[in-house]
Amino acid sequence: MGKWLPGISRRSQTHIQDRVSELGARMGGDPRPEFRAELRERLMNATEQEDLSSEPSEPSVPVVPARPRRRATLFPQLLSLALAGAMVAAGLGTYQSMPGDALYPLKRAAESTLFHLSTDDAERADRSFGYAETRAHEVEELLGATKREDGLIDKTLKDMEDTTRSAVTSLTRVQRRDARSTGQLRRFVQKQRDQIQIMLPKMDEDDRRRASGYLDYIDGLTQPETTTDSQDVTRD
Repeated sequence: MGKWLPGISRRSQTHIQDRVSELGARMGGDPRPEFRAELRERLMNATEQEDLSSEPSEPSVPVVPARPRRRATLFPQLLSLALAGAMVAAGLGTYQSMPGDALYPLKRAAESTLFHLSTDDAERADRSFGYAETRAHEVEELLGATKREDGLIDKTLKDMEDTTRSAVTSLTRVQRRDARSTGQLRRFVQKQRDQIQIMLPKMDEDDRRRASGYLDYIDGLTQPETTTDSQDVTRD
């Protein structure tokens, strides 16, 4: 309003300004109380909303699904351990069983299975020599037992002789008769002879007769070699 309007004199403009000021004084220069209260309420609401929107939100924590609880497995584990222990105990009992025991047939079946799983005649001979020595230990245990079934010693002596014959047969099928196989046979014969001769006084007449026949058999296994060696010495 400080500039002069075009086409209106300065006096007219001054009159208009005075009139506008008068009208403003009549109407009141300040806003109405209702308007001020409404404006104040709106400003406060807007400020509160702005403050809420400006506050940093808490970081969201990822929700991890709860893992399903494992069912109690204590009983199956105990059952497995019990079965494993029973199997071990049964294996030991089978290995340590004697003629006449309930587990002894399993022991002999296991020996037969291992014999037939052998890859060659040399391995079969080794196993058979070992089984013959086991039969000799069984005879010794039977002689020391307070109670035993009749005929067990005779049967075990027969099994020992059959096993030794099987070992000799397997050893004979080996093409080469090297020093290792010869020495193995001699050690076996010497060990069997020493062990059985000690047991002879404890045997009855029938068992002693069979044991003596077995000794004659194993002594003949090395006799030809001994004779050959003697002939070589005589020739020299």
